[in-house]
Amino acid sequence: MTVSHPKRILIIGGGPCGLVTLRNCLHRGEFTDVQLVERRDNIGGVWYHADPAECVNHEDVNHNDRPPHWSYPAYPGMIGNVLPEFLTFSGNPFPIPPRTGQPFPTLRETYDYLKDFARPLLEQKKIRLNHEVISAEEIHPRNGGGWKVVMKDWSEGGAEKEELWDAIVVTTVWFDNPNFPNTEGLDAIMKAGKARHAVSWTGPSGHEGKRIVVIGNANSANEMAAQVVPVAQLPVYRSTRRVSIFPSLPDGRIEDIGPVMRYEYCPAADKVIIHLQDRSIQDIDYVLLGTGYYPNVPYLRVLEPNHKFTCDIGDTTTTGYGMQLIQLTGQGVQPSRIPSLFRQILYAHNPTLAFIGALISFIPFTFSDLTSTWLAFVWSGRIEIPDTIQDRLHDEQERLKKLHELRSQTDNPSDLVSFHFLGQFELPYAKVARAEIIQASPNLEDILAKWDDEQDNRRFAMYATKLDSLYVVAGKNKPLGGQGKWK
Repeated sequence: MTVSHPKRILIIGGGPCGLVTLRNCLHRGEFTDVQLVERRDNIGGVWYHADPAECVNHEDVNHNDRPPHWSYPAYPGMIGNVLPEFLTFSGNPFPIPPRTGQPFPTLRETYDYLKDFARPLLEQKKIRLNHEVISAEEIHPRNGGGWKVVMKDWSEGGAEKEELWDAIVVTTVWFDNPNFPNTEGLDAIMKAGKARHAVSWTGPSGHEGKRIVVIGNANSANEMAAQVVPVAQLPVYRSTRRVSIFPSLPDGRIEDIGPVMRYEYCPAADKVIIHLQDRSIQDIDYVLLGTGYYPNVPYLRVLEPNHKFTCDIGDTTTTGYGMQLIQLTGQGVQPSRIPSLFRQILYAHNPTLAFIGALISFIPFTFSDLTSTWLAFVWSGRIEIPDTIQDRLHDEQERLKKLHELRSQTDNPSDLVSFHFLGQFELPYAKVARAEIIQASPNLEDILAKWDDEQDNRRFAMYATKLDSLYVVAGKNKPLGGQGKWK
Protein backbone atom coordinates (compact mmCIF):
# COMPACT_ATOMS: atom_id res chain seq x y z
CA MET A 1 0.00 0.00 0.00
CA THR A 2 1.10 3.56 -0.57
CA VAL A 3 1.95 5.47 2.59
CA SER A 4 -0.81 8.03 3.09
CA HIS A 5 -0.68 11.38 4.84
CA PRO A 6 -3.62 11.56 7.25
CA LYS A 7 -5.34 14.83 8.07
CA ARG A 8 -7.40 13.91 11.14
CA ILE A 9 -5.52 12.32 14.03
CA LEU A 10 -6.72 10.95 17.36
CA ILE A 11 -4.23 10.43 20.21
CA ILE A 12 -5.26 7.97 22.92
CA GLY A 13 -3.89 8.60 26.41
CA GLY A 14 -3.17 11.80 28.35
CA GLY A 15 0.15 10.89 29.97
CA PRO A 16 3.52 12.41 29.01
CA CYS A 17 3.71 10.51 25.69
CA GLY A 18 0.22 11.57 24.63
CA LEU A 19 0.64 15.20 25.66
CA VAL A 20 3.92 15.76 23.83
CA THR A 21 2.58 13.91 20.77
CA LEU A 22 -0.43 16.24 20.75
CA ARG A 23 1.78 19.32 21.00
CA ASN A 24 4.14 18.11 18.27
CA CYS A 25 1.36 17.11 15.87
CA LEU A 26 -0.33 20.49 16.36
CA HIS A 27 2.80 22.65 16.16
CA ARG A 28 5.10 20.62 13.89
CA GLY A 29 2.70 18.68 11.71
CA GLU A 30 0.39 19.67 8.89
CA PHE A 31 -3.03 18.34 9.84
CA THR A 32 -6.58 19.66 9.84
CA ASP A 33 -7.66 18.18 13.18
CA VAL A 34 -5.69 16.67 16.06
CA GLN A 35 -7.32 15.67 19.35
CA LEU A 36 -6.43 13.68 22.45
CA VAL A 37 -8.75 11.60 24.62
CA GLU A 38 -8.00 10.59 28.21
CA ARG A 39 -10.19 8.23 30.19
CA ARG A 40 -9.57 9.77 33.61
CA ASP A 41 -10.67 13.19 34.82
CA ASN A 42 -7.17 14.66 34.62
CA ILE A 43 -4.01 14.51 32.55
CA GLY A 44 -0.70 13.08 33.70
CA GLY A 45 -0.99 9.33 33.17
CA VAL A 46 1.20 7.52 35.68
CA TRP A 47 2.17 10.89 37.16
CA TYR A 48 -1.38 11.71 38.23
CA HIS A 49 -2.16 10.28 41.64
CA ALA A 50 -5.87 10.18 42.41
CA ASP A 51 -7.40 9.62 45.83
CA PRO A 52 -6.29 6.13 46.98
CA ALA A 53 -9.93 5.24 47.65
CA GLU A 54 -10.55 5.62 43.93
CA CYS A 55 -7.65 3.45 42.85
CA VAL A 56 -9.46 0.19 42.18
CA ASN A 57 -9.21 -2.20 39.30
CA HIS A 58 -11.59 -1.22 36.55
CA GLU A 59 -12.59 -4.85 36.06
CA ASP A 60 -14.33 -4.68 39.44
CA VAL A 61 -16.47 -1.66 38.56
CA ASN A 62 -19.90 -1.70 36.95
CA HIS A 63 -19.39 0.68 34.03
CA ASN A 64 -23.11 1.28 33.82
CA ASP A 65 -23.28 2.80 37.32
CA ARG A 66 -20.41 5.25 37.58
CA PRO A 67 -17.13 6.22 35.93
CA PRO A 68 -14.39 3.64 36.47
CA HIS A 69 -11.06 4.40 38.09
CA TRP A 70 -7.81 2.62 37.36
CA SER A 71 -4.78 1.66 39.39
CA TYR A 72 -1.56 3.43 38.45
CA PRO A 73 1.95 2.96 39.84
CA ALA A 74 2.19 6.47 41.35
CA TYR A 75 2.06 6.77 45.13
CA PRO A 76 2.48 9.52 47.74
CA GLY A 77 6.10 10.38 48.39
CA MET A 78 7.24 9.06 45.02
CA ILE A 79 10.49 10.60 43.72
CA GLY A 80 11.55 10.10 40.12
CA ASN A 81 14.77 8.68 38.74
CA VAL A 82 15.31 11.15 35.90
CA LEU A 83 16.87 14.61 36.18
CA PRO A 84 15.04 17.76 34.96
CA GLU A 85 17.22 18.01 31.84
CA PHE A 86 15.76 14.73 30.62
CA LEU A 87 12.20 15.52 31.70
CA THR A 88 12.13 18.60 29.50
CA PHE A 89 9.92 18.70 26.43
CA SER A 90 11.64 20.81 23.78
CA GLY A 91 10.84 24.47 24.29
CA ASN A 92 9.44 23.90 27.80
CA PRO A 93 12.24 23.62 30.40
CA PHE A 94 11.51 21.56 33.49
CA PRO A 95 11.96 23.73 36.62
CA ILE A 96 14.98 22.86 38.76
CA PRO A 97 13.76 21.51 42.12
CA PRO A 98 14.47 23.97 44.96
CA ARG A 99 16.57 21.54 47.02
CA THR A 100 20.18 20.67 47.61
CA GLY A 101 21.33 17.09 47.45
CA GLN A 102 18.08 15.76 45.99
CA PRO A 103 17.75 17.07 42.40
CA PHE A 104 15.20 14.49 41.25
CA PRO A 105 11.65 15.85 40.94
CA THR A 106 8.87 14.53 43.13
CA LEU A 107 5.59 13.10 41.89
CA ARG A 108 3.88 16.44 42.50
CA GLU A 109 6.58 18.46 40.74
CA THR A 110 6.41 16.21 37.70
CA TYR A 111 2.62 16.35 37.60
CA ASP A 112 2.70 20.16 37.93
CA TYR A 113 5.08 20.36 34.97
CA LEU A 114 2.76 18.21 32.85
CA LYS A 115 -0.27 20.24 33.95
CA ASP A 116 1.43 23.51 32.93
CA PHE A 117 2.47 21.94 29.63
CA ALA A 118 -1.10 20.76 28.96
CA ARG A 119 -2.85 23.98 30.02
CA PRO A 120 -2.88 25.67 26.56
CA LEU A 121 -3.93 22.39 24.95
CA LEU A 122 -6.83 22.11 27.39
CA GLU A 123 -7.78 25.75 26.80
CA GLN A 124 -7.80 25.10 23.05
CA LYS A 125 -10.14 22.14 23.72
CA LYS A 126 -7.71 19.73 22.09
CA ILE A 127 -7.99 17.37 25.07
CA ARG A 128 -11.17 15.56 26.05
CA LEU A 129 -11.08 14.15 29.58
CA ASN A 130 -13.35 11.36 30.87
CA HIS A 131 -13.33 9.68 27.44
CA GLU A 132 -12.52 5.97 27.67
CA VAL A 133 -11.68 4.23 24.39
CA ILE A 134 -13.27 0.78 24.42
CA SER A 135 -12.71 -0.12 20.77
CA ALA A 136 -10.46 1.00 17.91
CA GLU A 137 -10.88 -0.91 14.67
CA GLU A 138 -9.17 -0.63 11.33
CA ILE A 139 -11.54 0.12 8.42
CA HIS A 140 -10.99 -1.73 5.17
CA PRO A 141 -9.70 0.53 2.33
CA ARG A 142 -12.68 -0.41 0.17
CA ASN A 143 -14.87 1.18 2.86
CA GLY A 144 -12.84 4.35 2.95
CA GLY A 145 -10.01 3.32 5.27
CA GLY A 146 -9.14 4.94 8.56
CA TRP A 147 -10.19 3.91 12.07
CA LYS A 148 -13.52 3.48 13.83
CA VAL A 149 -13.15 4.44 17.47
CA VAL A 150 -15.82 3.78 20.09
CA MET A 151 -15.50 5.48 23.46
CA LYS A 152 -17.50 6.06 26.61
CA ASP A 153 -18.01 9.66 27.62
CA TRP A 154 -18.06 9.61 31.42
CA SER A 155 -18.94 13.29 31.55
CA GLU A 156 -22.27 12.13 30.08
CA GLY A 157 -22.83 9.09 32.26
CA GLY A 158 -20.85 6.67 30.12
CA ALA A 159 -22.72 7.38 26.89
CA GLU A 160 -21.08 5.57 23.98
CA LYS A 161 -20.03 7.49 20.90
CA GLU A 162 -18.48 6.38 17.63
CA GLU A 163 -15.98 8.47 15.69
CA LEU A 164 -14.01 8.04 12.46
CA TRP A 165 -10.38 9.12 12.25
CA ASP A 166 -7.75 9.00 9.51
CA ALA A 167 -5.04 7.90 11.95
CA ILE A 168 -4.61 7.05 15.61
CA VAL A 169 -1.67 7.22 18.01
CA VAL A 170 -1.77 4.77 20.91
CA THR A 171 0.17 5.81 24.02
CA THR A 172 -1.48 3.34 26.45
CA VAL A 173 0.87 0.41 25.92
CA TRP A 174 2.31 -0.65 29.28
CA PHE A 175 0.82 0.37 32.61
CA ASP A 176 -2.59 -1.27 32.26
CA ASN A 177 -0.84 -4.63 32.00
CA PRO A 178 0.97 -5.76 35.16
CA ASN A 179 3.23 -8.71 34.55
CA PHE A 180 2.85 -11.68 36.92
CA PRO A 181 5.53 -14.36 37.03
CA ASN A 182 4.51 -17.86 36.03
CA THR A 183 5.31 -19.25 39.48
CA GLU A 184 3.46 -22.20 40.95
CA GLY A 185 1.02 -21.16 43.66
CA LEU A 186 0.94 -17.45 42.81
CA ASP A 187 -2.67 -17.53 41.63
CA ALA A 188 -3.76 -19.08 44.93
CA ILE A 189 -2.10 -16.49 47.13
CA MET A 190 -3.42 -13.69 44.95
CA LYS A 191 -6.97 -14.99 45.34
CA ALA A 192 -6.38 -15.08 49.09
CA GLY A 193 -5.36 -11.41 49.04
CA LYS A 194 -1.79 -12.18 50.06
CA ALA A 195 -0.06 -10.78 46.97
CA ARG A 196 -0.30 -7.48 45.14
CA HIS A 197 1.46 -5.87 42.20
CA ALA A 198 3.28 -2.54 42.32
CA VAL A 199 0.60 -1.06 40.04
CA SER A 200 -1.71 -0.83 43.05
CA TRP A 201 0.93 0.12 45.65
CA THR A 202 -0.15 3.12 47.74
CA GLY A 203 2.49 2.97 50.48
CA PRO A 204 3.43 0.92 53.54
CA SER A 205 0.23 1.50 55.51
CA GLY A 206 -1.33 -1.85 56.45
CA HIS A 207 1.98 -3.69 56.50
CA GLU A 208 2.88 -2.83 60.10
CA GLY A 209 4.45 -5.80 61.87
CA LYS A 210 3.97 -8.09 58.87
CA ARG A 211 6.42 -10.49 57.30
CA ILE A 212 7.00 -9.30 53.75
CA VAL A 213 8.60 -10.67 50.60
CA VAL A 214 9.29 -8.27 47.73
CA ILE A 215 9.76 -9.86 44.30
CA GLY A 216 12.20 -8.10 41.98
CA ASN A 217 14.99 -5.54 42.29
CA ALA A 218 14.22 -2.87 39.71
CA ASN A 219 12.91 0.56 40.68
CA SER A 220 9.42 -0.45 41.84
CA ALA A 221 10.58 -3.41 43.92
CA ASN A 222 13.45 -1.50 45.50
CA GLU A 223 11.20 1.41 46.46
CA MET A 224 8.51 -0.85 47.93
CA ALA A 225 11.16 -2.61 50.00
CA ALA A 226 12.62 0.69 51.20
CA GLN A 227 9.19 2.05 52.13
CA VAL A 228 7.95 -1.04 53.95
CA VAL A 229 11.11 -1.85 55.93
CA PRO A 230 10.58 0.78 58.68
CA VAL A 231 7.19 -0.70 59.62
CA ALA A 232 7.42 -4.41 58.73
CA GLN A 233 8.69 -7.33 60.79
CA LEU A 234 12.38 -7.75 60.02
CA PRO A 235 13.98 -8.81 57.88
CA VAL A 236 12.11 -7.85 54.74
CA TYR A 237 12.99 -10.41 52.08
CA ARG A 238 13.78 -9.35 48.51
CA SER A 239 13.76 -12.08 45.89
CA THR A 240 16.12 -11.42 42.99
CA ARG A 241 17.48 -13.28 39.99
CA ARG A 242 20.53 -11.12 39.31
CA VAL A 243 22.43 -8.02 40.42
CA SER A 244 20.37 -4.89 39.77
CA ILE A 245 21.57 -1.94 37.69
CA PHE A 246 19.08 0.31 39.53
CA PRO A 247 20.38 2.37 42.47
CA SER A 248 19.23 1.43 45.95
CA LEU A 249 20.62 2.01 49.43
CA PRO A 250 22.31 -0.89 51.18
CA ASP A 251 20.06 -1.82 54.09
CA GLY A 252 20.85 -4.56 56.57
CA ARG A 253 17.14 -4.89 57.30
CA ILE A 254 16.56 -6.20 53.75
CA GLU A 255 17.70 -9.77 53.13
CA ASP A 256 18.26 -10.68 49.50
CA ILE A 257 17.19 -14.20 48.59
CA GLY A 258 17.07 -16.16 45.34
CA PRO A 259 14.13 -16.73 43.02
CA VAL A 260 10.90 -18.12 44.46
CA MET A 261 10.25 -21.57 43.01
CA ARG A 262 6.78 -22.10 44.54
CA TYR A 263 4.23 -20.38 46.79
CA GLU A 264 2.15 -22.34 49.29
CA TYR A 265 -0.91 -20.82 50.93
CA CYS A 266 -1.89 -22.03 54.41
CA PRO A 267 -5.58 -21.13 54.90
CA ALA A 268 -5.75 -22.03 58.59
CA ALA A 269 -3.01 -19.57 59.51
CA ASP A 270 -3.69 -17.21 56.58
CA LYS A 271 0.03 -17.30 55.85
CA VAL A 272 2.26 -18.04 52.87
CA ILE A 273 5.27 -20.30 52.63
CA ILE A 274 7.77 -19.39 49.92
CA HIS A 275 9.91 -22.20 48.61
CA LEU A 276 13.34 -21.27 47.28
CA GLN A 277 15.78 -23.58 45.57
CA ASP A 278 17.69 -24.28 48.79
CA ARG A 279 15.20 -23.56 51.59
CA SER A 280 11.71 -22.44 52.55
CA ILE A 281 10.58 -19.37 54.50
CA GLN A 282 7.48 -19.70 56.68
CA ASP A 283 4.75 -17.38 57.91
CA ILE A 284 4.86 -14.72 55.19
CA ASP A 285 1.98 -12.25 55.40
CA TYR A 286 2.28 -10.44 52.06
CA VAL A 287 4.09 -10.80 48.75
CA LEU A 288 4.75 -7.53 46.89
CA LEU A 289 5.39 -7.97 43.16
CA GLY A 290 7.66 -5.46 41.48
CA THR A 291 7.70 -7.53 38.32
CA GLY A 292 7.01 -4.95 35.64
CA TYR A 293 4.49 -4.75 32.82
CA TYR A 294 3.94 -6.20 29.37
CA PRO A 295 2.87 -4.38 26.18
CA ASN A 296 -0.80 -4.80 25.27
CA VAL A 297 -3.62 -2.71 23.82
CA PRO A 298 -6.71 -4.87 24.31
CA TYR A 299 -9.16 -2.45 22.68
CA LEU A 300 -7.25 -2.39 19.37
CA ARG A 301 -8.16 -4.59 16.41
CA VAL A 302 -6.54 -4.60 12.98
CA LEU A 303 -7.32 -6.28 9.68
CA GLU A 304 -5.47 -9.55 9.33
CA PRO A 305 -3.78 -9.56 5.93
CA ASN A 306 -4.11 -12.58 3.67
CA HIS A 307 -6.66 -14.34 5.85
CA LYS A 308 -7.69 -17.53 4.08
CA PHE A 309 -11.41 -18.38 3.94
CA THR A 310 -13.74 -20.92 2.33
CA CYS A 311 -17.19 -20.14 1.02
CA ASP A 312 -19.89 -22.68 0.00
CA ILE A 313 -22.03 -21.57 -2.97
CA GLY A 314 -24.48 -24.30 -3.87
CA ASP A 315 -22.46 -27.44 -4.48
CA THR A 316 -19.22 -25.51 -4.95
CA THR A 317 -16.68 -24.63 -2.26
CA THR A 318 -14.56 -21.60 -3.10
CA THR A 319 -11.28 -20.77 -1.38
CA GLY A 320 -10.04 -17.20 -1.35
CA TYR A 321 -8.26 -14.58 0.69
CA GLY A 322 -9.85 -11.73 2.57
CA MET A 323 -9.47 -9.81 5.78
CA GLN A 324 -10.94 -10.11 9.24
CA LEU A 325 -10.42 -8.06 12.39
CA ILE A 326 -7.98 -9.55 14.90
CA GLN A 327 -6.25 -8.52 18.13
CA LEU A 328 -2.83 -7.12 17.31
CA THR A 329 -1.39 -7.48 20.80
CA GLY A 330 -1.55 -9.83 23.78
CA GLN A 331 0.51 -12.14 25.96
CA GLY A 332 0.46 -14.74 23.19
CA VAL A 333 2.81 -12.59 21.08
CA GLN A 334 6.35 -13.92 21.55
CA PRO A 335 8.81 -12.47 22.08
CA SER A 336 6.67 -9.99 23.99
CA ARG A 337 6.12 -6.89 21.86
CA ILE A 338 3.76 -4.84 19.75
CA PRO A 339 4.29 -6.79 16.50
CA SER A 340 4.89 -5.60 12.95
CA LEU A 341 6.22 -2.13 13.72
CA PHE A 342 8.53 0.01 11.59
CA ARG A 343 11.01 1.84 13.84
CA GLN A 344 8.87 0.49 16.71
CA ILE A 345 6.44 3.34 15.99
CA LEU A 346 4.43 2.71 12.80
CA TYR A 347 2.34 -0.38 12.10
CA ALA A 348 3.96 -1.80 8.97
CA HIS A 349 0.74 -3.08 7.38
CA ASN A 350 -1.04 0.25 7.82
CA PRO A 351 1.15 3.22 8.83
CA THR A 352 -1.88 5.27 9.89
CA LEU A 353 -1.55 3.42 13.22
CA ALA A 354 1.28 4.56 15.47
CA PHE A 355 2.60 3.88 18.97
CA ILE A 356 4.46 6.43 21.06
CA GLY A 357 5.81 5.03 24.30
CA ALA A 358 6.09 1.41 23.23
CA LEU A 359 9.85 1.88 23.16
CA ILE A 360 11.37 1.75 26.64
CA SER A 361 13.87 4.55 27.07
CA PHE A 362 16.22 5.56 29.87
CA ILE A 363 14.75 9.06 29.47
CA PRO A 364 11.16 8.58 28.26
CA PHE A 365 10.05 12.25 28.22
CA THR A 366 12.90 13.34 25.95
CA PHE A 367 12.59 10.21 23.83
CA SER A 368 8.83 10.58 23.27
CA ASP A 369 9.40 14.21 22.28
CA LEU A 370 11.85 13.03 19.62
CA THR A 371 9.80 10.11 18.31
CA SER A 372 6.51 12.03 18.18
CA THR A 373 8.21 14.84 16.24
CA TRP A 374 9.50 12.22 13.81
CA LEU A 375 5.97 10.79 13.52
CA ALA A 376 4.43 14.23 12.86
CA PHE A 377 6.94 14.74 10.05
CA VAL A 378 6.30 11.30 8.52
CA TRP A 379 2.53 11.85 8.47
CA SER A 380 3.04 15.35 7.06
CA GLY A 381 5.10 13.93 4.19
CA ARG A 382 8.34 15.60 5.30
CA ILE A 383 10.14 12.35 6.17
CA GLU A 384 9.87 9.37 3.84
CA ILE A 385 9.51 5.77 4.96
CA PRO A 386 9.66 2.60 2.83
CA ASP A 387 6.73 2.22 0.42
CA THR A 388 6.25 -1.52 0.76
CA ILE A 389 5.05 -3.59 3.70
CA GLN A 390 7.94 -6.02 3.22
CA ASP A 391 10.50 -3.23 3.49
CA ARG A 392 8.81 -1.82 6.58
CA LEU A 393 8.77 -5.28 8.23
CA HIS A 394 12.50 -5.67 7.64
CA ASP A 395 13.12 -3.37 10.62
CA GLU A 396 11.31 -5.77 12.99
CA GLN A 397 13.06 -8.81 11.55
CA GLU A 398 16.46 -7.30 12.16
CA ARG A 399 15.51 -6.39 15.73
CA LEU A 400 14.30 -9.95 16.39
CA LYS A 401 17.62 -11.32 15.16
CA LYS A 402 19.55 -8.97 17.42
CA LEU A 403 17.33 -9.81 20.38
CA HIS A 404 17.89 -13.55 19.84
CA GLU A 405 21.63 -12.94 19.70
CA LEU A 406 21.64 -10.93 22.95
CA ARG A 407 19.51 -13.44 24.85
CA SER A 408 21.56 -16.40 23.65
CA GLN A 409 24.68 -14.90 25.21
CA THR A 410 23.49 -15.76 28.73
CA ASP A 411 21.39 -18.46 30.36
CA ASN A 412 19.81 -15.83 32.65
CA PRO A 413 19.00 -12.83 30.44
CA SER A 414 17.71 -9.70 32.12
CA ASP A 415 14.17 -8.55 31.40
CA LEU A 416 15.88 -5.43 30.03
CA VAL A 417 17.03 -7.57 27.11
CA SER A 418 13.64 -7.24 25.47
CA PHE A 419 12.26 -6.21 22.12
CA HIS A 420 11.18 -2.68 23.07
CA PHE A 421 14.16 -1.86 25.30
CA LEU A 422 16.89 -0.51 23.04
CA GLY A 423 19.56 -0.23 25.73
CA GLN A 424 22.93 0.32 24.05
CA PHE A 425 21.15 0.93 20.75
CA GLU A 426 19.09 3.85 22.06
CA LEU A 427 21.62 6.55 21.18
CA PRO A 428 22.20 5.33 17.58
CA TYR A 429 18.42 5.05 17.11
CA ALA A 430 17.88 8.59 18.39
CA LYS A 431 20.69 10.01 16.28
CA VAL A 432 19.10 8.66 13.08
CA ALA A 433 15.63 9.97 13.99
CA ARG A 434 17.00 13.38 14.94
CA ALA A 435 19.06 13.66 11.74
CA GLU A 436 15.96 12.95 9.63
CA ILE A 437 14.01 15.58 11.57
CA ILE A 438 16.71 18.24 11.21
CA GLN A 439 17.08 17.52 7.52
CA ALA A 440 13.36 18.19 7.13
CA SER A 441 13.29 21.17 9.50
CA PRO A 442 16.71 22.75 10.24
CA ASN A 443 15.12 25.28 12.63
CA LEU A 444 14.73 22.48 15.20
CA GLU A 445 18.51 22.00 15.46
CA ASP A 446 18.81 24.17 18.56
CA ILE A 447 15.41 23.20 19.99
CA LEU A 448 15.48 19.41 20.16
CA ALA A 449 17.71 17.59 22.65
CA LYS A 450 21.13 16.93 21.10
CA TRP A 451 21.34 13.13 21.45
CA ASP A 452 25.12 13.05 21.32
CA ASP A 453 27.88 11.34 23.30
CA GLU A 454 28.10 14.19 25.80
CA GLN A 455 24.39 13.93 26.57
CA ASP A 456 24.72 10.15 26.80
CA ASN A 457 27.48 10.49 29.40
CA ARG A 458 25.28 12.79 31.49
CA ARG A 459 22.45 10.30 31.26
CA PHE A 460 24.61 7.44 32.53
CA ALA A 461 25.89 9.66 35.35
CA MET A 462 22.33 9.88 36.65
CA TYR A 463 22.70 6.47 38.31
CA ALA A 464 25.47 7.72 40.59
CA THR A 465 23.59 10.97 41.21
CA LYS A 466 20.47 9.02 42.14
CA LEU A 467 22.39 6.89 44.64
CA ASP A 468 23.85 10.04 46.22
CA SER A 469 20.37 11.53 46.50
CA LEU A 470 19.05 8.40 48.22
CA TYR A 471 21.63 8.87 50.97
CA VAL A 472 20.57 12.51 51.33
CA VAL A 473 16.88 11.62 51.56
CA ALA A 474 17.66 8.91 54.14
CA GLY A 475 19.81 11.31 56.16
CA LYS A 476 22.82 9.00 55.91
CA ASN A 477 26.44 9.58 55.00
CA LYS A 478 27.64 7.76 51.93
CA PRO A 479 30.40 5.18 52.63
CA LEU A 480 33.77 5.70 51.03
CA GLY A 481 34.15 3.52 47.96
CA GLY A 482 34.85 -0.09 48.80
CA GLN A 483 36.35 0.58 52.24
CA GLY A 484 33.28 0.21 54.46
CA LYS A 485 34.09 3.59 56.02
CA TRP A 486 31.76 6.56 56.24
CA LYS A 487 32.25 10.20 55.37
